[in-house]
Amino acid sequence: MPALKRPAPVVEEPIELEADDVAAPAKSKIVAFGDTAHVTHSYKRPTHKNQTGAVRVRSFHCRLSEQGLEYMDNAINDWLEHHPDVEVKFTSSVVGQFDGKIKEPALILNLWY
Repeated sequence: MPALKRPAPVVEEPIELEADDVAAPAKSKIVAFGDTAHVTHSYKRPTHKNQTGAVRVRSFHCRLSEQGLEYMDNAINDWLEHHPDVEVKFTSSVVGQFDGKIKEPALILNLWY
């Protein structure tokens, strides 16, 4: 049987990037549908008319997880910090299912002021 000859190994040149070849950052393909943030209104009714009763509501929601509750705590504290004129009258909360990409249980808190 004749001996098989192996082909000679191919020597390839290393690939290098040119200085002008800077890739542009990829544009995000994530698109939000509808209004994802609360709209700021300029209501005329004062929040401290006679120091009784609530005149407005602000809703917050989060996932039922430790990180979700931490997120909601921060969101509420930040909102209150940016609205020093707000006096919280009472709150209500409910656990329900939030529809989104996936349906998952969520805590929904209504803050009346």
